[in-house]
Amino acid sequence: MYGILSVAGLPLADPVYLFSLILGLIFVAMKLATWLRLPMIVLLIVFGAIVGMNGLGLIARDAQLILLERIGLLYIMLLAGLGLQLDFLHHAGKKVLTFGLLTFGVPFAIGFVTGQVLTQNLLVAVLLGILYSPHTLMAYPIVVAFGIGQQEAVSVAVGGSIITTVLTLMAYAIVKAIQAGGVGIDLWIKLLVLLPIVIVSCLKGLQYLAQRVIKDETHPQHAFVFVLAAMFLTASLTHAIGVDAIVGAFIAGLALSRSVPSQLMQQLEFVGNSLFIPIFALSVGVLSDPNVLIQHPENLGIAAFVILGAVGAKFLAAWLTGYCFKYDWAAIFTMFGLTMSRSALVLVIALFGRNAGLLSSGVFNAIVAYIAVTCLIGPVITTVAGKAIAAR
Repeated sequence: MYGILSVAGLPLADPVYLFSLILGLIFVAMKLATWLRLPMIVLLIVFGAIVGMNGLGLIARDAQLILLERIGLLYIMLLAGLGLQLDFLHHAGKKVLTFGLLTFGVPFAIGFVTGQVLTQNLLVAVLLGILYSPHTLMAYPIVVAFGIGQQEAVSVAVGGSIITTVLTLMAYAIVKAIQAGGVGIDLWIKLLVLLPIVIVSCLKGLQYLAQRVIKDETHPQHAFVFVLAAMFLTASLTHAIGVDAIVGAFIAGLALSRSVPSQLMQQLEFVGNSLFIPIFALSVGVLSDPNVLIQHPENLGIAAFVILGAVGAKFLAAWLTGYCFKYDWAAIFTMFGLTMSRSALVLVIALFGRNAGLLSSGVFNAIVAYIAVTCLIGPVITTVAGKAIAAR
């Protein structure tokens, strides 16, 4: 073994050795996630921390890993857009809007206050507010399995996720522009003029093209490549006007959400969940440094502070919505469980904050810890509350 490592060199730079290790870790994480009934993304972050430069030193965050990480990042946003059916906004529209604004606004406000307490830096406080806000519907398959996917509280939670994601991406684009020193009339032209033009053009143009490409079932690989090409094209357009490429990938997903059949969606999810998204999670783990929490015990307090604030904020948003529309506790906790888990988009924004020097190592690792905790607790709460609704 030592001879192999000495030939390969550490950290691994040869793509054959590097990719072999990455695929091996993904395979082990998949098996353990099934046996332990844990979210695979949590295990991959842990594995990344172990094999990264702050652990065994096997993998460095070099150009090869950054390229794969970037593809995974765009793929995450593509699937997020494909998974958000705009039809949900038509069901209980007022309630969806109310919950969407609350489940973004309440966590943002609490995250902002938390950031001010921890750093006394306005831009970091805004970034932390953004990091508190988005969520992943990781527990949605649970409510579907219980047969309560059409319940009003569930529809409101799913529809509110669309609003929360859009607001998060807009706020993230503004913070990124401020960090790059691009604040001024140019920023508002990009956000209020150029970006809407790109959105409308892509929504209409991609839907038109998809009707002609995807409907051809004799060549399914053509449809698969078309979706990936649409993702990179739209990401390139938003990147060209100075808005982050992840916004473009999300727009491409929204534009194609009604055109992608279930079989193609399964293929896209299969590739993403088997390769690109796991590599992204592994890369975030490589960047993290668990030693910070051990060498500096005060960071454990920061992690606990962040976790309590993030979890409490989502509960408060669900409770306020339930109070306004007279939902019972089972419905409120179902909404809370569905919107508690954070993973993909939070990882994307946290990675930007770490690379831009806005998030310290302690705060970044606190964010990683809070992702792990919410991914573990969210499905449990959804299961308990969902059973109560199903029993009725």
